[in-house]
Amino acid sequence: MRDNHQGYPEIVAVNERDDSYFGVVRLTLPSDSAAFEFGVDRQGYGALKRILQTRPFDQMPACPYRYFFTGNCSRKAKNAEPVTIVVRVEQGTKSKNFDFDCPTSLASNLRWFFALKDLNEAAALKRIDV
Repeated sequence: MRDNHQGYPEIVAVNERDDSYFGVVRLTLPSDSAAFEFGVDRQGYGALKRILQTRPFDQMPACPYRYFFTGNCSRKAKNAEPVTIVVRVEQGTKSKNFDFDCPTSLASNLRWFFALKDLNEAAALKRIDV
């Protein structure tokens, strides 16, 4: 198991706007770094909210949490919902991987971000300052 988040997409936010739902992921590649907004369905929105509300360590406001998609996902039953994804949760020097259930659509989006080797491949997505 890797002991750092290098190369993992960071889940940084989830938003609801005009009856639509969006996630925000930050990618850090050797050549560049950027955050992108992408659309999610209602179930994906709920899954991202659960992830970002997970606080397994200290409740110190001066030490924020960070969430990274590790690229791992699985199904409990073949071709069935939900998909289980693995997210690395970090706070300062503490970190641990956790399983979260989510819809296939969200897992697919996160895997796409995980596989990106060039930020130009995400040029059609809205860049976000975070």
